[in-house]
Amino acid sequence: MNLLVYYQFVILISSLFMKKEYDIEDWIELINSSNMDDNGKKEKIFFVKKAYENNVPVIFDLGHLALLLGLKVSILTNMIRKPISYYRRFTIPKRSGGRREIVTPQKSLLEAQKWICKNILNTFEIHNAAYAYVINRNVAQNARIHIGSREMLKIDLKEFFPSINIKRVRELFNRKGYSIEIAGYLSYLCCLEGKIPQGSGSSPTISNIILNNLDKRISKFCVNQKVQYSRYADDLTFSGSEIPNGFEEFVITIIQNEGFSVNDKKLKFYSKNHRKLVTGILVTENEIRLQKSVRREIEFQVHYLLKFGVLDQIERYNDIYYTDRILGRLGYWRQIEPKNQYVLNSIKQINLMQKELTTS
Repeated sequence: MNLLVYYQFVILISSLFMKKEYDIEDWIELINSSNMDDNGKKEKIFFVKKAYENNVPVIFDLGHLALLLGLKVSILTNMIRKPISYYRRFTIPKRSGGRREIVTPQKSLLEAQKWICKNILNTFEIHNAAYAYVINRNVAQNARIHIGSREMLKIDLKEFFPSINIKRVRELFNRKGYSIEIAGYLSYLCCLEGKIPQGSGSSPTISNIILNNLDKRISKFCVNQKVQYSRYADDLTFSGSEIPNGFEEFVITIIQNEGFSVNDKKLKFYSKNHRKLVTGILVTENEIRLQKSVRREIEFQVHYLLKFGVLDQIERYNDIYYTDRILGRLGYWRQIEPKNQYVLNSIKQINLMQKELTTS
């Protein structure tokens, strides 16, 4: 397509966006009315039909993608060619020791990743066994699956996000019918240094999509073995009246076949007499509970917040979001123990304190 024809086509696309609603016939009419040659028209119509079949947006080229994302072509080109310029790096301590590197995208790239999630990645199937990064599913539900279990096996995936490379991400966009060129652009926006980064706006959703086949295979095996299975990000939990002989080895084989590896240091088996924890939540015969050490820590923070007031604690910890953080911890506790009166009363009291502060 020569430059003149390309700009004419961009103008046509822009005019189509002015309509509140448009369908496949609009696209075909637009393409047929352009000055493209017959082969160009056939190619564009092919990709339009593929997009509608897969319930994803039509994307013709880099300029069209920039239009959809609300970015200048020059900025989008730079994001794709030099994504490292649009991230900041920092480290956080690991519970097991050492530090984990986190990279977070700048706002412009984050918004692009969110658009890709909303309009493309969210059209993929996520398995019912996945409880992290899924709307209306949470860490408490993940633990609740295993209430009453006599035996439990926990397996942790090693280097979870970094083990998902750009080739696997590109294949996702290819599966939605996008051209090699467009799939490449989208995958570069979602990846950094050839893999999905922890902290990106699209990495959590991508990980669940990539692991969908692993979840299917493991779930099918677990049904036959009368074992409960759930996955929260890289934490796989299995439970039941017993974990059969050879079960662990078979699951590890599935994990390796799907291109992942097991963190042997975190692999743990619980017998019927063991205290069982799932993603830090205590699982008993009849319920799930927050661990006592965590409860005491939150109770301590709530006590001093209620005793000395919001402004005192904000000043003491030099954190203007301190109250919100406490409410966040209480909200997490409420997810686990929704009828806990201490938690419900504490949330009510702190919210009332904040309201009085803003109206005084």
